[in-house]
Amino acid sequence: MKRIALVLVMALLPVAMVAQVANLKLIQNGEFASLSEAPTGSSFFSLSVSRNTTNTATTANLNYQSFSFSSDFSSFTFVQIIGPFAAADFTGQNIQSLTLTFSTADLDPSAINLSCTLDLNTFIETCSPAPAGTISVTWKQNGASSTQVVLGQTQTVGNLTTRLHQRSDNSTATATGTVFGTTVVGGSATVGINHSSTLEATRTQ
Repeated sequence: MKRIALVLVMALLPVAMVAQVANLKLIQNGEFASLSEAPTGSSFFSLSVSRNTTNTATTANLNYQSFSFSSDFSSFTFVQIIGPFAAADFTGQNIQSLTLTFSTADLDPSAINLSCTLDLNTFIETCSPAPAGTISVTWKQNGASSTQVVLGQTQTVGNLTTRLHQRSDNSTATATGTVFGTTVVGGSATVGINHSSTLEATRTQ
């Protein structure tokens, strides 16, 4: 029921949310780790962190999105944080063990960093920069299963559209730590190697 309600609210979000235009294209060519979890019956988050390793440098980018209802289901809040960040925050020499120690202070200025609350009675929306915070998560490859992924996916939430084109070798993992103050208690976690994958994020007025 929660997921059905979530899909309905996402479909009803107004097209114009804030006067912000952003266009990002992130290359992902190296180790990555992902995690998705529903901490409560009325909230959900997804997190993906990736490296892009070239002959001259290593960079890192993050895609975090969360969705939650108020306790009386009168409002809906979503947070979107997408963009480059300090590569030193994502450590580990191979996918057997990867650790993210991230602070929103380490985001590149080009990143999308936004929190919006939609009043479900009036459909009036209020947006502002996402609250400052930290993520500290460690992924351990567990070898339960592995897959090769070729994926093309487009997702639109409000006026943010993300397009993922992924070629990767994936393996299941166990994740532990905290995400903006919420303890990771399970969820679905993977680690792997991206092969020239791309994540495009476009936000328009």
